[in-house]
Amino acid sequence: MTHLMTIQPRKPRFALSDVPVFWNDGDPVLTRFFDALSIHFPDGERFFIQSVRNYENQVTDPTLRADIKNFFRQEAQHGIVHDQYNAVMQAQGIHVEKVISRLKLFIQVFQKHLPAKYQLAMTAAFEHITATLGEGFMDDEGEMFKNAHPAMRAMYMWHGVEEVEHKAVAFDVYEKAAGGGYFIRTSALIVGTVLVHAVVGSVLWHMLKVDKMQGQPLVLAKGFYRLYGPRGLITRLIPRYLDWFKPGFHPADTGIPEKVSAWLAEYDKHQDPMEASRIVFNIPIAAAA
Repeated sequence: MTHLMTIQPRKPRFALSDVPVFWNDGDPVLTRFFDALSIHFPDGERFFIQSVRNYENQVTDPTLRADIKNFFRQEAQHGIVHDQYNAVMQAQGIHVEKVISRLKLFIQVFQKHLPAKYQLAMTAAFEHITATLGEGFMDDEGEMFKNAHPAMRAMYMWHGVEEVEHKAVAFDVYEKAAGGGYFIRTSALIVGTVLVHAVVGSVLWHMLKVDKMQGQPLVLAKGFYRLYGPRGLITRLIPRYLDWFKPGFHPADTGIPEKVSAWLAEYDKHQDPMEASRIVFNIPIAAAA
């Protein structure tokens, strides 16, 4: 097992009640893409926790056992915060409860019919996706959330940093306690990627219809180009995503990006995710207010 760093549970608070509908640079697609992810996080995190818990008693390494406990605490806190924001989306007219009910049904089917090892492999694969996104949040000048509402920027940066911090835990449990295996691991990422795009894509379209955006093709095209164009915010993450398919890959191979470490250092000083995000990306105080 390659130990990246000590995983620290945190319990930040975010003022989300006054977040505008199009909180990410005023862009409906850029906003609702992340909203469609958020709506699935609480129950997704609970699935991840259970998938790892299935093998927790088979882990003998004391460092990994400690990491597992802190992984559980971080994931549970992510669920709590995203539940709070999901309530904001419910008030906007988004069918949050319907979406969550459908996700719960999917998870029940997975847990009933998929072997525990494959559930764990899917968790490790999803953790690779979220860690890749988390590193993307912190890339360069923080372009994904450069002009976002400060509370939402801080929420996603906190979440992303912690995904990077614990990115090796599910993988190590899969390798050490479940026996590992290249084919299962790689197929899980392929299946997981298809599921994310199918499920999140349908919810994203529902949100855009609620926002009455389906009649504005140029606005939609611009937003999707920002995400998936040749230098799109998601497109540029593909090389990191593909690292998963390398034989012998381990999440520690990419280390901890400099701005993730900087964010963690600033958070330790201030215990404030908004201040940590502002300082790391040199955001003027007025713009961060």
